[in-house]
Amino acid sequence: MTNKEEYKAICSEHPEIPVYAQYWWLDAISDKCDWDVIVVRDGNGNLTATMPYVVRKRMCFTTISYPIQSPLLGIHFFYPNPEMKTDNYERQTFEEKYTFEILNAIEKMNPSLFSQNFSTDFGNHLPFFWHGYSQSTRYTYKLESIEDLDSVFNNLRKSKQKQIRKAQREGLTTSFDMNVDDFIEFHKYTYKMRGEFDLICRFGWEEFLHKVADHPNTRFVGVRDKEGTLLSVFFLAWDSRYAYYLLTGIDQDKKSFGAPSLMLWDTFIFLQGKTKGFDFEGSMTQGIGSSHREFGAKLFPYLHIYKYYSTPFRLLGKLLGKKVK
Repeated sequence: MTNKEEYKAICSEHPEIPVYAQYWWLDAISDKCDWDVIVVRDGNGNLTATMPYVVRKRMCFTTISYPIQSPLLGIHFFYPNPEMKTDNYERQTFEEKYTFEILNAIEKMNPSLFSQNFSTDFGNHLPFFWHGYSQSTRYTYKLESIEDLDSVFNNLRKSKQKQIRKAQREGLTTSFDMNVDDFIEFHKYTYKMRGEFDLICRFGWEEFLHKVADHPNTRFVGVRDKEGTLLSVFFLAWDSRYAYYLLTGIDQDKKSFGAPSLMLWDTFIFLQGKTKGFDFEGSMTQGIGSSHREFGAKLFPYLHIYKYYSTPFRLLGKLLGKKVK
């Protein structure tokens, strides 16, 4: 059994693995890149940690990184009992032990560059630091729980509450069964209106979206007015812990109708019983972050961990202003 075959079985048993690291998600990008996974078990064969990654080879250089469709990967730990997660000493000891094993596996690949964004669950960079890696901190915005809708609505800024009520009064409706081609076409249209090149085309999302369109954990969400005119869209995906707000497209000329706010509120309702929280997929952009905070979202840091192994990549890192050891 290959590591990927083993990982497919692991993912089927562990729906809490973040959606970006799920087998079905990674398999959908396999035409764009080569991905594999490190699987670590203890001496008794018990699963302890996994780390999916993408391998790219150009000439004599090998890089270990992540695809644009999986912005957060990194290590996922499987604790032997729930109590360990609340015991700081036991948890840190466990994580460091199996991070070392993953680091040993990385070293054996002899890469020229390692570069990954780790999920917000991963907070201990020390084992990587001890092995000569660097890190920078980035942020996303999350609602840890959307299960109590009354509480969620009450925590919205008054301006968001008014936008939602206005959109409802105007007869705007949200659908969760949009056709993938219609979604892509409207998304391109909204970027064209802004004079920008569409992200779906720029980063090769189109083929991926068609592959995951029929998966039970994805939806293409759209809001229309009473006449059926499309006002806003986004791509929704979720795992057992969080849903993710991806590839948003908004008709800027009709933004005042409240469609984006209604779209998110109706999504919270749709997700009841499917997942627990909502990840806005944050942004380091000031205006976007402010909008997410108006929904009551909190800031969560995640780590970008990297190491330049080869001299050419180390020089490139310095030219790009990276902290290089």
